[in-house]
Amino acid sequence: MVTLTEVYVAAETFGFHCYVGADRLVFPWHDHIVTAYLDERNPPALIFDTELRATIGMEHTGELARTITAWNHERLGPTVSLRVGDEAAVTLHARSSLLIGAGITPDQLADFVRLSMETTRLAVDHLIEDLPDLAMPESEDNAAQRRKQDTAALSGPLPRDRHVGVNELDDDVVQLRDMDHRRSQDDITPGDPDEEYSASMSTDHDWDTPAGFDAEPPADVTLERVRQTLADLGIEKTHGDDDVVIAWINDILFGFFLDNGPSYLVKGHWDPGLDPDSDFLRIFLLCNDWNESTMTTKAFCHKDDDGLQVRVEFTAPVRAGMTDLQLEHNTAVAINQVLHAIDEISTDAIGESAVAWPE
Repeated sequence: MVTLTEVYVAAETFGFHCYVGADRLVFPWHDHIVTAYLDERNPPALIFDTELRATIGMEHTGELARTITAWNHERLGPTVSLRVGDEAAVTLHARSSLLIGAGITPDQLADFVRLSMETTRLAVDHLIEDLPDLAMPESEDNAAQRRKQDTAALSGPLPRDRHVGVNELDDDVVQLRDMDHRRSQDDITPGDPDEEYSASMSTDHDWDTPAGFDAEPPADVTLERVRQTLADLGIEKTHGDDDVVIAWINDILFGFFLDNGPSYLVKGHWDPGLDPDSDFLRIFLLCNDWNESTMTTKAFCHKDDDGLQVRVEFTAPVRAGMTDLQLEHNTAVAINQVLHAIDEISTDAIGESAVAWPE
């Protein structure tokens, strides 16, 4: 299991300096604060949680919703979200996470630290460019405010207190059965599943004790390895091409990709075909609630010719490769959390779940 000391050493290697707390590292930037900590709940993860220093009024919520949606739709990470606090002040957050339950190598850790810091800075710049009031100009008052914020970040509650666990992975992995699959279409546009299959997923893994991890060096992640991992998890009927693996899981269309970075991307599709104008803010807020309460996935609105849809993504950096255990762990967590995201968002949006949970 990774330690904060190892995170500190990796960050210093790239010139990212921080304050050291008993259970966190705090990286002070001009317009934002990054808090790194270990969340040992299921699934265990290393979290880089960012809060912008400046707040903004609720009258900007509509503009913020568009800006946040654009970022979450177009960029793999970090996940950006908002929260309304005291006196109707809106706070902006960004979060990156790395699953650590199956072990991580020094190269994998270094890659995550560097990527998280760089993409977080891009996200903050993106927000400030669209809403300049989120910047903190140089002044004595602002300098004092930064010192106060740094102290609070170092000694106050961990950011994970605003994240709530969704469900235990091992309790729900057993429900990933009765998989439906179909052939791919352009842009993997979902429709009604045209074939039914039954599958089961093993739950006899101990994610906290990665036996044999040191004996197995990470290897390049390929779609062929992804297909084999899915088969090992009981998802044997897949479709796709050289760019994507496609599977229907509990009536939800999944795409498994390797994107630039490189990154391993798992995407779930829910297409309710809602009104892009009248329903956008409502669905954005449901996605935002999910993004504020989870650490592993990102939900956002997507507009196409059929209306307003919802996408949920899980992303893991794979520049340093993955072992078979890591790839299986990340894939199982991704499927589990995407299904729960769509279950919660669809239930709140239309009164019933889009996920066909086995009885």
